[in-house]
Amino acid sequence: MPSETVTVFFDFLCPFAWRAAELAEHVATGLDVDFVWSQFSLYQSNYRGADGWQLWNQPLAQDDPGGSKGLLPFLADIAARKQGPVAGRAFRLALLRARHRHHRPFDLATVVSVASEAGLHPACFERDLGDPEARTVLAREHHQAVAENVFGTPTLRFASGDTAYLRLARLPNEPDDVVELYQRVRTMLIDYPYLETLKRPRHRGN
Repeated sequence: MPSETVTVFFDFLCPFAWRAAELAEHVATGLDVDFVWSQFSLYQSNYRGADGWQLWNQPLAQDDPGGSKGLLPFLADIAARKQGPVAGRAFRLALLRARHRHHRPFDLATVVSVASEAGLHPACFERDLGDPEARTVLAREHHQAVAENVFGTPTLRFASGDTAYLRLARLPNEPDDVVELYQRVRTMLIDYPYLETLKRPRHRGN
């Protein structure tokens, strides 16, 4: 049994979510933590239209490099999960790396290619990618995040109930330092429940 289960609310479009995924890879092994990934659409959250627009009800454009405002990678993630937690984790990290490390587009060709690279069964993946139920899952996870006052990604919810938006410019170079960073953030949140915001000034032009 893992020592702790941590929920991560994320959006594939967010580079900080990618860094959180890299952090989770080190921490899951070093501390035996189970990270559960739940989707939160930044585009849906920031949308200010009054016409009831919802990401999960939009059509997919297969050649859109932005993944139809993030819809395609979300649906692909749900399809990958159906092949088990190991396959789902491998696909999620590989797709985040493809986008934010290697600057590949979020089009259908990339998604299918990454699924193959991650060892997923291609026919099952493509079948599940088109399953309408995946859109229902996305809507449910997004609304759950909203109910928990999530506003940005990645947001981590620890087993203690403490929640924090974690934005990293980069990861430490050494794996042990990544684990220590995680432990310090977690301890600070639990020991100082009245700490609400700690933010560095941003350099001009950033």
